[in-house]
Amino acid sequence: MPNIPAVMSLWICLLFLGGLKAHSQATPDLTDLRTQEPAIIVEQAQEPETTQDVEEIEVFEFPTVAPSGMQAPAGLTLKSDILPWGLAIPNIGAEYSFANNWSIALNVLFCPWKISDKFSVKTVAILPEGRWWLKNNRKGSFFNLHLNLAWFNVRSGHYRYQDTSRPLLGAGIGYGYRLEFNNRWGIEFEIGAGVANMKYSRYHNVFNGALIDSRVSTYWGLDRASITFVYYLCDL
Repeated sequence: MPNIPAVMSLWICLLFLGGLKAHSQATPDLTDLRTQEPAIIVEQAQEPETTQDVEEIEVFEFPTVAPSGMQAPAGLTLKSDILPWGLAIPNIGAEYSFANNWSIALNVLFCPWKISDKFSVKTVAILPEGRWWLKNNRKGSFFNLHLNLAWFNVRSGHYRYQDTSRPLLGAGIGYGYRLEFNNRWGIEFEIGAGVANMKYSRYHNVFNGALIDSRVSTYWGLDRASITFVYYLCDL
């Protein structure tokens, strides 16, 4: 019979050796780990993505004053001639500056009453004109081309003169000069000459006076003289 103790001893040895081999396979080689250089992982920091909204900035430009000889700002003025007021004739005018050195003006005279039985000037007159300014359209010298359109009923001395069938028609040229008191007020002086044609009737200057005759007359000479106060209403 086989020796049982010897067999048991051999079996135990085999189990022990097998256990050692399994343990050696399951246990990592610490020597290799100690000799291996550690791996350094460097991560680059990513810059955060930012979105910057750029806002458009509006730049305000202050208005500048046009120098002499350059385009002045467009504007509207009101005016009144003091000379017709001396004959109790109300009047008002307006002027619009629309371009470099150019403006247009319109003056209106209206008088519906009589001063006395011997003297009166009843009239409705429309006086347009175009102006060319030497420097700009606010001050200094200017030349004009003007038109005259008037209905009239004038008493003077022994006669009364009244337009018939059509108004007085005229045209001429003139020169003027404007001074400024401040940014709102000014005064201008103007004189002009031209031609006027009128068709009128003469009556005796009495109540319900009889007709004397009817005439057609053409006049050459001075047709414009004024001293006018000017108010700058606004700049457009």
